[in-house]
Amino acid sequence: MDLDQSEFKKIIKFLSLENLHIDSGFDPKPIGDGQSNPTFLIRDDKKKLKVLRTQPLGNLARGAHRVDREFSVLKALFIKGFECPQPFVLCNNSELIGRMFYVMDFEEGDINFNPLLPNENFRDKQKIYKSLAEVLGKLHGYDINKLGLSFKKNQGFMKRNLSLWYDQIFHDESKKDKEIEKVYKDILNKLPSEAPLSLLHGDFKLDNTVISDDKKCKAVLDWELSSFGEPLVDISFQIINWLIPSGVLYGIGGTWKKNGLPSASDFLSWYECSYKKEVDINSLRNACIFSLIKLFCILKGIENRFHQGNAISKDAEEKILSAPAIKEVLMNSFETNPNDIIVY
Repeated sequence: MDLDQSEFKKIIKFLSLENLHIDSGFDPKPIGDGQSNPTFLIRDDKKKLKVLRTQPLGNLARGAHRVDREFSVLKALFIKGFECPQPFVLCNNSELIGRMFYVMDFEEGDINFNPLLPNENFRDKQKIYKSLAEVLGKLHGYDINKLGLSFKKNQGFMKRNLSLWYDQIFHDESKKDKEIEKVYKDILNKLPSEAPLSLLHGDFKLDNTVISDDKKCKAVLDWELSSFGEPLVDISFQIINWLIPSGVLYGIGGTWKKNGLPSASDFLSWYECSYKKEVDINSLRNACIFSLIKLFCILKGIENRFHQGNAISKDAEEKILSAPAIKEVLMNSFETNPNDIIVY
């Protein structure tokens, strides 16, 4: 998606009033896949790169594409010294160009899409994954009452979130999946109604981070799904990568050792050291089931939109084909002893 020149001129004028002066001779360059919030590389009057992130065009679903939410999280975390880009200016007046937008700093570094990190040596692979675990633990360690964020602090996030995704996909009786329904009902009763809350990223994964030359996580990107909830949401979303076969989405599967990657146990230990709390294995097992059901529902949602002609992702078909494999992992994990969920 390109940015209309007339829109860009309005953006430049608005930013100048906020003392951020943009080089009008540098055309905005689309970066990322642009599937959620269109993102562009721009440049200021001192030739320093910045990132412009906007809402997409058209009617937006209620609560979706909250770039103002992203901006508030970045602002709160940057002040704390967390690994994220510095946010500069937010325009929450959608009348200016028809949608909200904000500008943040551009973080130079690598964004890796292959979880096996084929271009890295053994030592650097270990460093990258250790850094990811430590940064996630650091995030969850913040006192949410001292972040200055106005997010709701409702208990039972995982229960609500899972019900939301499940009902969205399986509300039609004709589309019910008896096996998924059995797992869903069982795990819903096991998820906590009350638990300590942390700031969640909501989509914490390798390709949402910028890795520096020293192979450490320099910045975490894409905070659209951030909220207050149980930290098990984010950490389980990492641990299931060791359960999902290599070649399926972000799966590492049984190839982790052969490819010089750390084990799930290593990742969890690094996370716990940074978070300064131990993770209960039974609770983590339940959270992994939560993450797998949610992931399956997301894939089925993409499949539904694809058949309706509305799937905009370039890799929609690949994701649709991954759904059966995710279901198999889910069913196997459901039958697994909690102590065997973590790959050592």
